Amino acid sequence: MKVAMIGWEFPPFIAGGLGVHSLELTAGLARSGVDIDFYMPRMETGEDQPQPGSHHDHVEINEVAAAPAESPYAGTGGSQTSEGAGYGDDFNQAVDRYNDRVVDAFDAHDADLLHCHDWITVPGALEIRRRTGLPLVFTVHSTEYDRSAGLDPQHWIETIERRGVHEAERVIAVSEYTKQLVEDRYDADPDTVVAIHNGVDLARWDQPPEPRTEQTAGTVLFLSRLVRQKGPLFFLEAAERVLEQAPQARFVVTGKGSMLRECLEHTIDRGIADRVHFTGFVPEEELAEVYQASDVYVLPSVSEPFGITVLEAMASGVPTIVSKTSGVGEALDHVLTVDFWDTDELADLILGVLDHEPLRSEMRTRGGEEVRQFSWDDTCRETLSVYEDLLQETPTVEVTAR
Repeated sequence: MKVAMIGWEFPPFIAGGLGVHSLELTAGLARSGVDIDFYMPRMETGEDQPQPGSHHDHVEINEVAAAPAESPYAGTGGSQTSEGAGYGDDFNQAVDRYNDRVVDAFDAHDADLLHCHDWITVPGALEIRRRTGLPLVFTVHSTEYDRSAGLDPQHWIETIERRGVHEAERVIAVSEYTKQLVEDRYDADPDTVVAIHNGVDLARWDQPPEPRTEQTAGTVLFLSRLVRQKGPLFFLEAAERVLEQAPQARFVVTGKGSMLRECLEHTIDRGIADRVHFTGFVPEEELAEVYQASDVYVLPSVSEPFGITVLEAMASGVPTIVSKTSGVGEALDHVLTVDFWDTDELADLILGVLDHEPLRSEMRTRGGEEVRQFSWDDTCRETLSVYEDLLQETPTVEVTAR
């Protein structure tokens, strides 16, 4: 089987969970004998930053020319980065240019099917589908509703997402939460949408814990993009309440994004700046140390399609608190959940974990066991099953005139 995949990030260029997913999925499919051509923007880099095609030999990387100003995303940095270049007219035009260039560059005419990731690749994928007759799989990693935190989602992006959901032969959502969102907001046919969870690389995160010192004891971690969707201000409001009862606690905010200035000003205005440490971007190879130095991980997202960092924290042995509006939480029993807006309850949960070693120990042990159910091998196997079922049902789709 050969798959032509269209994405917009691939390590070393990562703007979120999509980049990790793309790498792990293609690697797992390749191990199962699937040939993959992967289309993505060619980013401008320095000599010390190799292009993806130069160090991933399990997949054929096809980098489509993209000037920095046309880049659909702003840079690298995993789950810590901002959303990208912004959703203005220039960004809209950049998306159009990228999709046009993908269509022009497409030469995987021996592929059995197409697979595109997230809304930014949908227009090009649909045009290639129209020209070639190849069936299309569309993975929804997030929706505009998620990214906007439900506040003024942009209509032009929702229109693209709706087209992808309705015109693709199969839609993969990264959680049941996202599947339901796609069905409710875009009137998707439930029979065409399947939920497949992300996985986690256990070997990478299962490291010996850092020895506890007075400086690191009582450390609460937020590791994500500093954007409305992820709820950083809710984290800081809860921090203020925790510090009223536990002034020795320390809060670490790892990541960057459009709300960094607002978050910094918030800590100053509330008088907690000396207890909140903003690390900025932390390289991927150093993230294990960040998790290991933490006593609690908190992700109070307004709307979280999945939440790979939750699995990373659990695999690292860190007790975890997540919002009830998170996809990963639907499959977990050994995390604490809270309404993202209820900062009083969030503060109580943080205090409960910090103050009770038996609870921390139980969450570390049970969470470490539970996270093992999230395997990238399972993600790949379930995705391959979607491919096989689709090809049996619809070998080709109708080719229409230009």
